[in-house]
Amino acid sequence: MKDQEVVMGARHEVVLVGDGKDLGTVLGCSEDTVEDMRDMGYVESRGELWSVGPARDYLRDQAWADGLWD
Repeated sequence: MKDQEVVMGARHEVVLVGDGKDLGTVLGCSEDTVEDMRDMGYVESRGELWSVGPARDYLRDQAWADGLWD
């Protein structure tokens, strides 16, 4: 049996939206959260195209971590 190497990397997902409010709707979070993630580098704008793969991973991890404290 061969050893398998697992490579973890950021998903490359791009969406087309008009503004932070629309992006919040796509990601299922508030516009303020979108702005925070943008400041942290989790979402990146290329005009109306937004790279959101890392943001989705961040939101998933935050939801999981919040569940630990419930």
